[in-house]
Amino acid sequence: MNTFLSSEQVQYQSTCQAFVDEKLCSQGIIKDLETSKEKQKEALSLISQSGLIGTSLPHEYGGGGKTFVYAAILAEQLGMKDAGLSLVLANHLSACHLIWRYGTDEQKSRYLPLLSRGESFATLAFGEEQAGSDFSLVQTSAESNKLNGKKAWVVNGDTAHVALVLARSSEQNQIWIVDLTSKSGVSVVKDRQKLGLKSASTTDIEFSSYALDEKSALCQAPEKVEEAIEYALSLSKVLLAAGALGICEQAIKYSVQRANQREQFGQTIGKFQAIQWKLADMSTETSAARLLTYRAAWSKDDAKDEFFKFAAMCKLFAARVARLYSGEAAQIYGTLGISEEEPMEKLYRDAKVIEVLEGTQEIQKNIVASQVGA
Repeated sequence: MNTFLSSEQVQYQSTCQAFVDEKLCSQGIIKDLETSKEKQKEALSLISQSGLIGTSLPHEYGGGGKTFVYAAILAEQLGMKDAGLSLVLANHLSACHLIWRYGTDEQKSRYLPLLSRGESFATLAFGEEQAGSDFSLVQTSAESNKLNGKKAWVVNGDTAHVALVLARSSEQNQIWIVDLTSKSGVSVVKDRQKLGLKSASTTDIEFSSYALDEKSALCQAPEKVEEAIEYALSLSKVLLAAGALGICEQAIKYSVQRANQREQFGQTIGKFQAIQWKLADMSTETSAARLLTYRAAWSKDDAKDEFFKFAAMCKLFAARVARLYSGEAAQIYGTLGISEEEPMEKLYRDAKVIEVLEGTQEIQKNIVASQVGA
């Protein structure tokens, strides 16, 4: 595998960066994303209009026909300014790719063109209050063509148009494609506040006798449901890891600035070996995390039998690196590093949340161990 980006991918990276700078930063949207629902909606609208969101989806359904590496590139560029947007992208594209891989021709034709063009947004609704990574505990039911139950921590559940909902039917799980714009049987019941990634809203959604159509079942082969769940989560893990890379890059940038500007004991703190070693570790491990993350993105299309393993690896490693070195960046800033007026505290909060979402670090280790044969 060529672990470096092609010239075309580098150009796409520049396009993504220009979009983020010109549309999200220069217009003042980024700075208010944590506190303003309107700015969140505006950011989603701009991302959908950019033409970038469907690059990794197939041509025949309105996408760009490129590999999943392009999705990782976009997620990293978004993560450099606000990693919550990487989470939004992760849930949307995970749902899209899940429909593309496991959906019927009718489902693909109905949903993917709108989702590829960003004219509608999708999300995953797998988790519940008592069912985190153990989906055997799912209580939401799909019986007699009625969906009943409550899903927790649904990313952008208050603005998404389509959700892939995991529910139990006849003692086994199934994934259903659900129209969240329906006025009957669907309601947002709680807006979850969290430590970081606040620009991605997280809500609880309750289904009460929501009418299901047999055609809305995603996996026509029931034995494929467990695989489909792991596939969706693996897609999301890679894009969250890419968002974590964005955090790492910001941590390095701000740390170097601070090290070269702040003077203590007659010299800039960057002259002290303790600070130099921190910066060296930041740069080295961020580079390693990037190679691992793009290796995972590449494997989705070109080494499918290794995808689950590398997705877990990159999420495990990139999230840890982001959390560790955003903390070290705060250390370099000193007292200012814990100020809400400086970027360090937000980077640290966002990184910690990435460590928890889509399976904790411990869950990722279990997955890697099982993938290598333990």
